Amino acid sequence: MLLLALAMLFLSVSFIVLLNYSVKSQQALELRETCVEISGVVSEGSADDLDFLTLPYYIIYTVYDESRQVLSTNDPLLPLLDSGGKVLEYFEKDYFIDSDLNVRYLTQNVRLDDGSSITVETAIDIENDSAAKMLYAVPRLVLISLVPLLLLSFAISFLISRKTISAFKKLRDDYDRERTFTSNVSHELKTPISIIDGHANLIKRWGKNDEKQLEESVDAILRETSNMNGIVTILLELSKLEEGQIKIEKEKVDIGDFFDSLRSEYPDAIEEPVISNSAGEGKDAPVEIFTDRQKLHQIFVILISNSLKFSGSGCRIKLEASQDGKKTSLSVTDNGPGFESDVMPHVFERFYKGDKARTRQGDKSGAGLGLSIAKTLCKLLDADISAQNAGSGGAQVTITVYNSFTEEL
Repeated sequence: MLLLALAMLFLSVSFIVLLNYSVKSQQALELRETCVEISGVVSEGSADDLDFLTLPYYIIYTVYDESRQVLSTNDPLLPLLDSGGKVLEYFEKDYFIDSDLNVRYLTQNVRLDDGSSITVETAIDIENDSAAKMLYAVPRLVLISLVPLLLLSFAISFLISRKTISAFKKLRDDYDRERTFTSNVSHELKTPISIIDGHANLIKRWGKNDEKQLEESVDAILRETSNMNGIVTILLELSKLEEGQIKIEKEKVDIGDFFDSLRSEYPDAIEEPVISNSAGEGKDAPVEIFTDRQKLHQIFVILISNSLKFSGSGCRIKLEASQDGKKTSLSVTDNGPGFESDVMPHVFERFYKGDKARTRQGDKSGAGLGLSIAKTLCKLLDADISAQNAGSGGAQVTITVYNSFTEEL
């Protein structure tokens, strides 16, 4: 854009320079031609014959002899000048009562037949010459029009570039999402497809005669088919979340009631929730937020399910909520093995299972999509999610909402 503006400025300046050169060249040619014409008339006759000579209205002339006596002129106010055969400019401030003298002139010496010589002086009044006026007006007009033109061009170029970059970025993001989705599907379906293929070959070889092998292979095929269906369903849901196809319906949510609802779903695992407010503690200071209750419930189900899976049958889960002005923190803490330090930066990555962390006897079940979905849902709800190890050693996941219920209303 800057190069375009500089190019336009260069072209404009070049145009002015060429116009200036063209006008000056044309005026110089007219002055020389007039000098030749006047010289011819005087040489063949006398200076008095110049009264019958027709010249352009803007040409001024004076003929004077060696004693600088004026023999003929069409403007007695023109001073006697000598340019030595060159086209020059002469300026004198306040030469006239109401204006300056500003002329472009040429003088030539002419030798007459009688041996005497005269000087022919021709001039163009730059102040009154239309071509000269145009020459001096054009730079101002160009500069006046060029500045807003450059600004307008810059603004248009900027808007077009921004829209083009935005459209390209959106196209690139869509492409990256599709490529990631395809890669994820290929990654997760490769193992169950291999298992199904292997058991299908077993059925083909021995299944007809070995009922035990047939039953085992059919069960394995059905199990892996169910896993594949679950993976595809989760991936499609995650894709819809990322593309903004999931509608968010926010409402007033009392966190105390929300935690009580979760306890009724997992009565053997969830302990008595802890709720605190900057105004006090317990039911006298309720914590309320403005969010999508169903999506928030989905997030907590994912977190609780992870705790149950990795902490085993003795899993105990603590739900906590604290509100301080605009900031509300909701956390899920379990008594499991927690996160290993090398796993912590990757817990929200898609398909990252963390085989060495939060596992019991090498259990690697699951697609590794739960926390990724939870993070995407939090983004839709304008909330942050983070993972850390609690002081007791278990895993702790915290959701932070920065807007209070009253301000959202």
